[in-house]
Amino acid sequence: MTPRIGLVGVGEAGAAIAAGLHEEHGLSVVGYDARGHEDAVRERAASAGVTLVDDLGRLGAESDVLLCLASAKVAVPIAEQIAPHLRPGQVYADLNSASPEVKRTVGVVVAGSGAAYVDGAVMAAVPPQRHRVPVLLSGDGAERLAGLLTPLGMRLEVLGDDPGQASAVKMFRSLLVKGLEALLLECAVGASAYGATERVLSSMNGTLPTEDWQRLAGYLLERTVVHGARRAEELRQVARTLEEAGVDAMLAEAGARRLQWFVDLDLTPDLDPTDYEGVLGAVRKAGL
Repeated sequence: MTPRIGLVGVGEAGAAIAAGLHEEHGLSVVGYDARGHEDAVRERAASAGVTLVDDLGRLGAESDVLLCLASAKVAVPIAEQIAPHLRPGQVYADLNSASPEVKRTVGVVVAGSGAAYVDGAVMAAVPPQRHRVPVLLSGDGAERLAGLLTPLGMRLEVLGDDPGQASAVKMFRSLLVKGLEALLLECAVGASAYGATERVLSSMNGTLPTEDWQRLAGYLLERTVVHGARRAEELRQVARTLEEAGVDAMLAEAGARRLQWFVDLDLTPDLDPTDYEGVLGAVRKAGL
């Protein structure tokens, strides 16, 4: 039997998922949004086949599966508001981009209702793929949610039973993706002051094995083990270059501190720089 799906938060991501389910499977998702009185929300809901309801009680009553796509800052308050309206047999999935501890807190709130809980991590931009966007799942309801929604074309991968497993992957992936965005911004702003942006970017073509991130991580970590002190000093010089151009060297200075932090651990005499896991294990063993 096709589950009745409830949506908490009818924003861009939620509406895109609902639209995909509606167009491909004829589902009319029930949705609640705290901004539901706004014309933009109502228009978005209508175009995505979402039937808006005015309160969380009705949303809970009319749903078998609830997907929360509001925002991380309201994940816990929303769970607290809807928990009294949940019941055994339902599945509540928090798909917000939030820390593992936030997801665990939501899980504790939901557990009191008897409903199953899922920590969900959306692993790509939603609108292009809509309901087929890859999502990692963990928590006691993960297997059940995958069983219910995979037949509808949703791409769900179960990692385990512990809330926080899925969101940990998302958070550290976001550190790379958003960190690169911030790094590129600082680089481009600084380089533009010297008329060097185009040459800097073109010089990177073919420099790093970006087609294989495990290989890239191993390569960069090996460079850190072997040349950490020199690389930290070079970043300090980069920071000076930025400051000479009138640019606040936020990331250059932070990067120098992180590399120096590793150097100061003084682990390198006992490390094989090509042993990726061995290096990380030594750092963890240092109590960090």
